Amino acid sequence: MRSFCIIGLGCFGVALAESLSEKRHQVLVISEDEEAVNAIANKVTNAVVGDPTSEAVLRRAGVTDYDCAVVCIDDNMNDSILATMTLKEIGIGEVVARAMNARHRKVLQKLGADMVVFPEEDMGDRLAQILVKKDVIDYFSFAEEYSIAEIRVPETWVGQSIIALNIRRHYGITVIAVRRNGKLDVSPAPDVPFAADDTITVMGTDEKLEKLTKRLQ
Repeated sequence: MRSFCIIGLGCFGVALAESLSEKRHQVLVISEDEEAVNAIANKVTNAVVGDPTSEAVLRRAGVTDYDCAVVCIDDNMNDSILATMTLKEIGIGEVVARAMNARHRKVLQKLGADMVVFPEEDMGDRLAQILVKKDVIDYFSFAEEYSIAEIRVPETWVGQSIIALNIRRHYGITVIAVRRNGKLDVSPAPDVPFAADDTITVMGTDEKLEKLTKRLQ
């Protein structure tokens, strides 16, 4: 399991923190909004009231012990930028930041944010799916209990084909596309071996995709 520090408790921050906690990951939340912190405190691992742009506050909260920090501040661009910059300066391994507009995104990217997102409130669960599985590039549900995920091809699959691996039988999923050298091949030939840099788009039940992505961690 991975551990996450959520900075800011607007709609998106709350949705993301709750979704990650429901998946049994360690979650620390930090916000100046005492009411919001108290409201979510019993749902997460730790909840701290404080200024998330302050290095001292971040260090006291123990953010350096967490795998990933997500800056979800959605009402103050300067605070979002300062928090992102401070997290990178104190050596957080992975920093994800929510951008409010295209200009904000460019600044966050310049600061070295590892991922910049433009999420709406209902995107919290989708980002949680991506964050907790390091080799998952994208993930979304299209029907009850069924989802599609784009993942990096597993190392053990390199040099083998869909037929050779008997993917549908052994994993209960369907490979619907392969991306190689920036080009997307929809309905890929089942006898063509996977290459090391391929990403594959797979479809299946949430249970089968969960089993597959757990093997990739």
